Amino acid sequence: MKTPNKRESVKTGSSASATEAPQRAPWQDEFIGAVAKAAYFLAEQRGFAPGFEMQDWLSAEAELRAQQDRG
Repeated sequence: MKTPNKRESVKTGSSASATEAPQRAPWQDEFIGAVAKAAYFLAEQRGFAPGFEMQDWLSAEAELRAQQDRG
C-alpha cells in the first residue's frame, strides 16, 4: 500500500496558486497608482531621504481618501 506524501495529504481548500495576485477592481488599481504617484512627490519634496517610505505612502493615501470624501 502506498503512503501519501505530505504534498498529497495537504488539502488547502483553495484552487488559487500561492503566487497569484489577488483580484482587484479597476478602481483599486487606479487608486493604488494615484497613491504611489503622490507618495513619490512627497519623497521628492524630502529629497528622497531614506526611512520615510511608509510615512509617505500613508500620508498620500490619507490625503487622497480625504479628497474623495470631500467629493
